[in-house]
Amino acid sequence: MNLTRYIIGVNKKQLNPSGKEFNMKTILKIALVCALAASSVFASGRDRFKIPAYHYNGADVIEGAVSDYVLSEFAPEDDIADVSIPVVNVIAVDYSNEDETLVWGSFWVYNYDLEGDTLVCTSGGEYPGLFRLERTEDGYEVKSFEMVADGSKYTKSAKKIFGKFYGAFKMVEADTELREKIRARTIAKYVKAHDLAVTKYKDSGWEARSI
Repeated sequence: MNLTRYIIGVNKKQLNPSGKEFNMKTILKIALVCALAASSVFASGRDRFKIPAYHYNGADVIEGAVSDYVLSEFAPEDDIADVSIPVVNVIAVDYSNEDETLVWGSFWVYNYDLEGDTLVCTSGGEYPGLFRLERTEDGYEVKSFEMVADGSKYTKSAKKIFGKFYGAFKMVEADTELREKIRARTIAKYVKAHDLAVTKYKDSGWEARSI
C-alpha cells in the first residue's frame, strides 16, 4: 500500500480535528510513522512463505511417491513452519506382485523456520511402516500406508508390519548417523534446487550442521 497516497486521500479533519492545515512535510512525516508501525506489526509475526515448499524432484519414483505422501499426511496443515522436509529411508522393496509394490522403511518429517542462512528445526516426527504402491505412467501412486503403532503396541506392531525385515528396521532406527546423512543430503538438494542462501540446519539445543 502507498501510505502517502492513502493519507493524502483522507479528509484533513479526520487526520487533524483542530482544522489546522497540513503541509506536505507533515503528511510525509505521518506516512513515515504509519510505515514504521506497519513494519513493526509484520515483524512481530513470522515472515510466512519466504522459502518455497519442498517437492521431490529426483529420479527415484518410489522416493518421490513416498515423499509426497508423508508430507501431505504428516506435515503441519496450519503453516506453523516455513518448510517441511521429509527423510525417506527405505529398508526393503518387494516387486514380486505386478499389482503392487511393497516398500518398508523409516520415514520422517522435519519442520523448519528460516533464520538467516540456517534452517532451524522446530518439530518433527517418525512414521515407520509399509507402503503399498501402484504403478502408474508417471511412476507410483500410494494405495495405502500401514504405520507402526505408538506406545505399548509399538514392538508388536513393528514385528508384524516388517516381518523378516524387522531386524533391519531396528538397525536403521538406531542408526542416527545414517539418518543425519540422508537428512543433510535431502536438505542440500532442496537448497540447490531453489538456489537458496542456506548453508546450515540446526536442531534445538544442538550446534548447527553445515549442509
